[in-house]
Amino acid sequence: MHFLFFFFLASSLTAGAATLKESFEAARLNMESIKRAEQGIEQREEQKDRAKGALLPTINGFATYTRIDPPDVSGLNAFTLTKQHSVGVRLTQPLIRGGVWSALNLAQDNILLARFQKDATDLNLYQLVINAYYNLKIIQTDVKNISKYLSYSKDRVEEIRARTRIGRSRKGELVEAEAQFYIVEAQYKQGLIDLVRFEKNFEFLTGLKPQEISTLDDVPSVDGSLETYLSKLKSRPDLLAAQQQVKAANQQVDIAKAGHYPNLDVVGNYYIDRTGILATSEWDVGLVLSVPFYQGGSVLAATREAVATKRISELTAHETIRTAERDLSLAFQNYAQIKDQLKSQENALIKSEEAYKLNKKDYQYGLVTNLDVLQTLNVYIQNKRSYDTLYAMAHMTYKNLEAATGVLP
Repeated sequence: MHFLFFFFLASSLTAGAATLKESFEAARLNMESIKRAEQGIEQREEQKDRAKGALLPTINGFATYTRIDPPDVSGLNAFTLTKQHSVGVRLTQPLIRGGVWSALNLAQDNILLARFQKDATDLNLYQLVINAYYNLKIIQTDVKNISKYLSYSKDRVEEIRARTRIGRSRKGELVEAEAQFYIVEAQYKQGLIDLVRFEKNFEFLTGLKPQEISTLDDVPSVDGSLETYLSKLKSRPDLLAAQQQVKAANQQVDIAKAGHYPNLDVVGNYYIDRTGILATSEWDVGLVLSVPFYQGGSVLAATREAVATKRISELTAHETIRTAERDLSLAFQNYAQIKDQLKSQENALIKSEEAYKLNKKDYQYGLVTNLDVLQTLNVYIQNKRSYDTLYAMAHMTYKNLEAATGVLP
């Protein structure tokens, strides 16, 4: 079923650009981390069934053979039989077993933990896809801008070369323009190398051939205050998993302490063949009580170890929550700053483009030098690249801000 969905998704994307949601859905089907997390849930389910088995009766076949040293006193033959054997079936039903219920509770807690971990894996994968998706958009746009830059530089060389032939421009101006062209050509080739790298990363995550990322919509606005976003952290799966780890560790403490408790079982035997004085008796039932007195300190050591593990889990959970709150606060602040910076960058882009066009026109009348034109071209293209990069980063930061609260597409 997953293969058919993946095939349909891959086929549908060949006709158009991949959206972030489509890329994430493809990554969920492609990445081994999700499949491992799903197997983890199945593994914990089996562990629960195994824990249940400790509460249920066991039935075993048994056979015994005994040789007895003949006693000095003579008596009935049944008491002096030196070779005895028995064959039968034994049923053992646990009544009191220390730690059995704690083990069952631990298995149930571990199932919930595995589900939280699977959701956390989903969220982590989504964040990886967000970064891969928008970084691919950034490099795609940047390569286009450098290509445009290269085209402008080439046009500049041809114009100066033509002017040099008729004596309207100096040879030095042509050399300046040619140097500019080769510098931009090197940048373009480096951009193509970077493009391949980001395409490979996108393909590794999603299993899809890199698509042309579509034009980005307007930069969205945050929905609520920082406190509103922080309140959503309660349902983030990795934080729930950290808290669930504490519950599981607490069950481990109870299991370790249970080593001090007695065990009581009902044992019933049915004999198929039996010798000795009880040869005519077909069955027996009894209680078996086992009370631990001394176990070399192993139970105390296991209990202290479990308590230490629980404390580590508590500290880890507390640190995870504090880290999440810090990261979310920084993401919220960064997004606000990026949006504010984007306004200034847009104004710089408009003015730098205008300056380039004016200098290019003034050069025709000898009012500015070729170096002035090249400098304004550099400033314009650099501002164009910075603006487009910042625009995509604003979208990436917003999506990461949403993901930081546990929101999936």
